[in-house]
Amino acid sequence: MPEAMGERLQVPFRVSRLGGLYQNVRSGDCRPVAVKFLEMHATGNRSPTMSGLTDDFVDIFRKHYAMDIYKGVVVPLYLNR
Repeated sequence: MPEAMGERLQVPFRVSRLGGLYQNVRSGDCRPVAVKFLEMHATGNRSPTMSGLTDDFVDIFRKHYAMDIYKGVVVPLYLNR
């Protein structure tokens, strides 16, 4: 057994991705996908799953987030002139 202090042993290990989950391979989609997963948790979904997500769904909720930001930030700037 290695001691708690001293050199660490380098032991090879294997990492594998779970199958059947949405894999984000496009640039710029990390935040919307993470926010959607947080929304699923926040709305009380006890077992949120990313298996139903597709690139088309990501495009849709990306547009929704953009419009929400526009309505909440840009529109009030023009109305409060």
